[in-house]
Amino acid sequence: MASVKLFIRTKSKSKLANIYIRLKEGRTVDLTAKSGKFILPDNWNNKSGSIRQIANINDKDEFINDLKKLKRFIEDEFLKVKDKSNPGKEWLKITVDRYWNPKKYEEDKITFFGFIETYILISKERINPATGKKISESTLKKYGTCYFHLKRFAKRKKRLIDFDDITITFYYDFIKYLTKDCNLATNSIGKQIAILKGFMSEATEQGLNTKTDFRSRSFKVVTENSEAIYLNERELDKLWTFDFSSNKRLEKIRDLFLIGCWTGCRFSDLVSVNSQNIKDGFLYMEQEKTGHKVTIPLHPVVKEILEKYDGTLPVMMSNQKFNDYIKEVCQLAEINSVESKSITKGGIRITDRFEKWKMVSSHTARRSFATNLYKSGFPSISIMAITGHRTERAFLRYIKVTPEEHAILLQKHWIKNTN
Repeated sequence: MASVKLFIRTKSKSKLANIYIRLKEGRTVDLTAKSGKFILPDNWNNKSGSIRQIANINDKDEFINDLKKLKRFIEDEFLKVKDKSNPGKEWLKITVDRYWNPKKYEEDKITFFGFIETYILISKERINPATGKKISESTLKKYGTCYFHLKRFAKRKKRLIDFDDITITFYYDFIKYLTKDCNLATNSIGKQIAILKGFMSEATEQGLNTKTDFRSRSFKVVTENSEAIYLNERELDKLWTFDFSSNKRLEKIRDLFLIGCWTGCRFSDLVSVNSQNIKDGFLYMEQEKTGHKVTIPLHPVVKEILEKYDGTLPVMMSNQKFNDYIKEVCQLAEINSVESKSITKGGIRITDRFEKWKMVSSHTARRSFATNLYKSGFPSISIMAITGHRTERAFLRYIKVTPEEHAILLQKHWIKNTN
C-alpha cells in the first residue's frame, strides 16, 4: 500500500517554507514534490506531518482541508497506475500540478490517435507481464499496421476520431472499409479489430476512455477457419531421405525445417537451440513468445541432425528468406500433391488450387508436429503442453485433420478396443 506524507525542509524559522509531499511504495518507489502550499516552520509538525493544533494562521481549516484533499487525490490517482513499481520520476510532480490546475490538463487532453502513438512508442520498452520479456518486433509491427488503417479510415471519412467515436456504428463502418477499400481477408480484418480492442482496453484502464461499446458482443473479432496445410509423416520422410548434399544451403534449410516438424518449435525458438538445451535425450527450452518452459524428447531424425552440426544449429536467416527457401526444398523433393485453399477476401469467397510445396512456410513445421501427433492417437493434453495451446478448442482449430481422417481415427479406435 502506498504511503503519502507531508513535511518541510528549512533552517530558518522566520521564512515561509515549502510543504513537500512524499510518495512511497515498497522499496522501488520513493518520489518527492512540492505540494504548492507554504507555512511558517513554527506552525508545522514534521513528526505528525500536519499543522500544529496551536498554529495561528488565516483560514486554518481550509488550509488543512486543501492538504487532505491533495493527499487523497494522489492516493486515488496512484491506484490507477498500472505499473506501480515504475510510475516515472515526474509522476508525483505532474499529479500535484493536475490537482491545482485541472483546466490546464483538460486543454491538453490526450486524443485517441495521440494515445496510440504514445502506446506504440512506450511498447518498444514495455515488458509483457505474461512472459517477462519485451514486446516483440512482430507485435509492434501489428500495432503500427492497425494505427495506419485507423488514420487512413479517418482521412477517407474526412472526420476526426476520438475515444467517444469508437461505437458499434464505427465498428461496422471500419469493417466495411477494411473489406471493400483495403480488400483484406477475414482473418486479417479480425486482427485489426483485436488490436483496436486492445488499444481501447488499455486507454480505459488508464482513465482516458469511458466509451465501452468495444466490449459489446457485437464488437466481435471476425474469423474464419484457415486452410493452412501440414506435411504428413510420409512427406517428412521423403524430405529427410532426399539428397541435398550438392546444395548445402538447401540442406540446412531442410534440416532446420525437420527439427521444427519433430519438436514443434516455432521459427523464433529454433534460433536459440544449442548443445546446452540438450540433456539425456531431451530438449529443454523456454518459448520466446509465451515464456512457456517445455521439455521435448528428441526424435531420431532430430538426434541425427544435431549430431551433424555438433549440437548447434546453422545460423538462421530472416523468416521471409526461410519461407522462400523451404518452398524450393519441397519442390525439389516433389511435395506436389494438389491442395485447395479457400479464403474470404474483399467480402468474396475465393477458392484456388496449388501444388502443396507452394503453400509450405516455416509455420508448417509446427502445425505438422501437432497434427501428426494427434493423428497417431497421442493425447491432446500432452501435445498442448508442448505447443502451448491453452484450450483444446484452440488446439483443434490449429491442427489440420479432415472429416475423413477423423473417421479413420475412430475406426482404428474401435478395431483396437474390439481386439
